Amino acid sequence: MKNSWVVLIELHTSPGGARALPSAGQPLRSSSEHFLEAARARGHRTAVVTVDHDYYGDHFDHLVDAWLITDSTDPKAVQQTLGALDSQIAAVHSSVDSFVRIAAQVARNLGLRAPSPHGVGIARDKAKAREALADAGLENTRWAVLPADEQNLSSPIGYPCIVKPVDGAYSWDVALVSNDEDVQSLAQNHLARRYARKVEPKRQLLFEEHLEGPLFSAEGFIDGDELTIFGYSDRVMSAPPHFVELALRFSGEEPHPEADTFVRRTLDALGYDFGPFHLEFILTSDGPRLVELNARLVGAGMEQAIGYVSSIPLADFLIAKLTGDDPVVTFSSAVTELYLTAPQSGFLRKVEGLDKATRQPACHSAGLYYAYGEAVSDVIDSNSSPVGYVHATGKTASSPVGTRSRQRGT
Repeated sequence: MKNSWVVLIELHTSPGGARALPSAGQPLRSSSEHFLEAARARGHRTAVVTVDHDYYGDHFDHLVDAWLITDSTDPKAVQQTLGALDSQIAAVHSSVDSFVRIAAQVARNLGLRAPSPHGVGIARDKAKAREALADAGLENTRWAVLPADEQNLSSPIGYPCIVKPVDGAYSWDVALVSNDEDVQSLAQNHLARRYARKVEPKRQLLFEEHLEGPLFSAEGFIDGDELTIFGYSDRVMSAPPHFVELALRFSGEEPHPEADTFVRRTLDALGYDFGPFHLEFILTSDGPRLVELNARLVGAGMEQAIGYVSSIPLADFLIAKLTGDDPVVTFSSAVTELYLTAPQSGFLRKVEGLDKATRQPACHSAGLYYAYGEAVSDVIDSNSSPVGYVHATGKTASSPVGTRSRQRGT
C-alpha cells in the first residue's frame, strides 16, 4: 500500500533525549527513529500523534510527514484526529509503554493488526499482571498492592521486599526495602513524581517477594499461535537497593530448558496475542519467575545493538508484521550494550576514548547521554543514571554476564 500512512502514537526517545550528543561509530538512535525510517523505506508516509510536539523539538521532523496534535491518552480523540489523513492507514502502533493500549484500541477499531486491547499484558499495571498469572495457575511470587498515599504505609508481605509503582518506567521509585521507613520514603518520592505527555500516574505501589537469581529478558514477537523468540538478554546489575542495569548482552542461547515454554505460557496468561515483546524474568532455583512484560521491542539502545547481529533490522521486521507481511529474521553471534557511569558527580567537561573504542573491529558505537557542561552524578539509582554507552559484538556468549542479582522493575 504505497503512500499509505503508518502512525505512531507518541515517540520513544533515546536516554539522552531527542538531541545530538557526543558519539563515535554508529550514532545511537531511538526505536521510533528506526521505525519511522523503516516505514518510509517500505513506501509509507509517517504520522505521529502527540499531545505536545515541543516535547520532541525538531529532532524527528525530517522523518515525520504529519504531526497530529491531540490528547494522545484518549483513543477517541486519537481516532478522530486520524480522520485528517488523506489516504489509507496501514498501521497504528506505539513503542511507548503508556500508549501501547491506546494504539491497540485505535488499530483494532480501524481493522488493523494489533494486540487485543483487553489483554492484561498491555494494561500498564504490574499488579493486574500478577493477578492474571495467579488466575492462570502459573508460577508466581508473593505480592500485594497498596495506595502510595496510604497512612503509615507498611509492607503487607514482610521484609525485605521489592517495591515499585504498578505503572512505573526507567526503574523510577523502585527499590529493595527493609522496613517501614524505607517504604514511606519511597512512597513520598513516587507521590512527587510527574510523568510526561499528560500520563497520570496511578499512585499504586506493588510489593513483591525478594527473589534471588540472574535477571534475563526474552526478546521476540507474538502473532497468535506463532511465537518468534529472537533470543535472550542477560545483564550485570548494580548493588542493592536499586539494581540498575549496567550491561546487557543478547544472544540466541536459551538460558534455561524451560525458558521458551515459560515465555509462551506467560504471554498466554497475560492475553498478549500480537506484537513485539520484552519479557523480563528472574531465573530462580525453582525456575523462571516473571518480573514484567513490556509490549514493545527492548528499549534504550539495545534494539540498535541487536541490529548488529540480525539479518534485518528489528524495525523492518516490525513494520512488515504490522502491515501484513511475514518476514524472516535470523541472528548470529552476540552483542553487548555496556553503560558508562560517572566516577564522580560534577559537570561534564570532556570525554576521551570514544573514537579509539569504535576503531576496534568489534565495537560499533559509543557515546554519551549528556552534553558538555551538563551536570552528571555518580549516584546510580535508576535506568536513567548512566552517562553513556558502548555497543560491541562477539562470536558467542560463552558465559553469562548476569551476576547474581535480585528483582527489580523497569
